[in-house]
Amino acid sequence: MLKSLAVAAALGLLAATPVAAQSVDGRSVYDTVPQPGDEPVVQGRRETSASRLRDRERSEMRDAAAGQPTKEMVMAEVTPLAAAAAPSCQPTDAALLGAREDGVRLYEIACATGPGYVIEAAAAGPKAHDCVLQWSFGVLAREADPAANVGLQCALPGNQNPTQVIAGYGRELGLNCEVDQAVATAVDVYEIGCAGRDGWRLEKSAAGWSSTECWQFALRTDGTCRYTSREESAAEWPKLVAGSDAAACQIEDVAWMGDNAERGSFYELKCSSGEGVIVRFKDGAAQQTYSCIDAQQIFRKPCSLTPTEAPAAAPAPSGGRA
Repeated sequence: MLKSLAVAAALGLLAATPVAAQSVDGRSVYDTVPQPGDEPVVQGRRETSASRLRDRERSEMRDAAAGQPTKEMVMAEVTPLAAAAAPSCQPTDAALLGAREDGVRLYEIACATGPGYVIEAAAAGPKAHDCVLQWSFGVLAREADPAANVGLQCALPGNQNPTQVIAGYGRELGLNCEVDQAVATAVDVYEIGCAGRDGWRLEKSAAGWSSTECWQFALRTDGTCRYTSREESAAEWPKLVAGSDAAACQIEDVAWMGDNAERGSFYELKCSSGEGVIVRFKDGAAQQTYSCIDAQQIFRKPCSLTPTEAPAAAPAPSGGRA
């Protein structure tokens, strides 16, 4: 929650701070910011790559004639700022967005790989705001209110690929996923939806990237993945227990029982036959299966999805000597 609020606060700052923006054909750059996936329309026709290039060249010539900085000048200004604020970025394109009332200039850069950034040339040192996070903040805001004002969005052509950037994070982890949807749900927390199968939740920390399958995230927390259906998660379980003693179970429901640092994770499976089994997973594979009949004795708690009757107590010995 705190991380989500941090995203809103950081991005809201950029959206709410007054900016003296450049103009193109008399329009503010903020009036013409495209959304990722949009294809601009120019004079009643679909704009092509060639027409965009021609329009951009004409715009640069107008800027030069009006004393505005050229693309080369903007790149020369922003490259050292990007090196300090976003050292992983190799700038491939840049635009001067304008200057705030306090004189701080704002730039947008696209990078050879990964996300682009909005760069604030602050006196205390440049600051970088991730374009994918800004786009994601807009997506989440519009989920809550379709008419929400999402503020500044990155507009360079090289920054219209947020889903592909997040998919790249998944590829770094070697995930088996054809990404069809993706979004950042908080700072350094991302979700990817996979075509026809369970998705993933990704998180970046100082130690590096980690991933959690959406079925596992739903079982272990109160949360769910927005781009993974219950049916897609349920379809993963037969694959997970294939080849184990639990393979014959027609799974109706699953519950997480707990983890053991040495032995792995334990899940209860409810079978359509009415039987319940417990499966121990370690290193991504099913290692051992137990019957719910033995759950109380082994785990000191009963199965929750398929409760079983406790074994009948042994009859008390009759009085007298044998």
